[in-house]
Amino acid sequence: MTQLSLTLFSAVPLAYGDVLARLGVDLVAIAVLTHAIYLRRHGRRDLFVIYAMFNVGLFLALVVMTAGRVGVGVGFGLFAVLSIVRLRSEPFSNVELGYFFVALVVALVCGLDLGSPLVAAGLATVAVAAAAAIDHPRLVRHSKRTELVLELVFADEDALHRHVEERLNADVSDVSVLEIDYVRDITRVAVRYRSRPSRAPALSEETHVAVGDR
Repeated sequence: MTQLSLTLFSAVPLAYGDVLARLGVDLVAIAVLTHAIYLRRHGRRDLFVIYAMFNVGLFLALVVMTAGRVGVGVGFGLFAVLSIVRLRSEPFSNVELGYFFVALVVALVCGLDLGSPLVAAGLATVAVAAAAAIDHPRLVRHSKRTELVLELVFADEDALHRHVEERLNADVSDVSVLEIDYVRDITRVAVRYRSRPSRAPALSEETHVAVGDR
């Protein structure tokens, strides 16, 4: 009779010194990326927290997964759990998605055992340096971000976009609808725009909720 053994995890000795070294590299890299670069340039503390926590969580998950031979069933189960996780926040801009991707890459190169913590340090340095250079203010003209409460409800996005540009007297790059209240005829939007070198915007119909350089 053939004995069939089904093993989900086959433990492998964990080199704690190596893991701690890679964790140190990951923490330094994500601190530089989120605090020294992203937070100083864009100022959004909510996304700063998301980037840092996601990075550390992914690093720990990768360490656990690579500490043993994970069975196919466990792998599918983990992907199923991850697939229901949602970031319940306002829509990401392309720049914010770029930072999120770099935070993910840093966790991957540090969480996976690539043979030496020096390899992880080198790859993480390249990722962070690339983000710092690509998003440098001298290379990219940063836009401003604000939330507006409009005392109108719009039939389509083009009309909304044109209205916001007229009221701000600016070049609007993105308008995201956060809330529509048909009872009060109010639309709350998040706007990213670049100011035009002319008169100050007239905001008689809108109320500024928050403004920050992006």
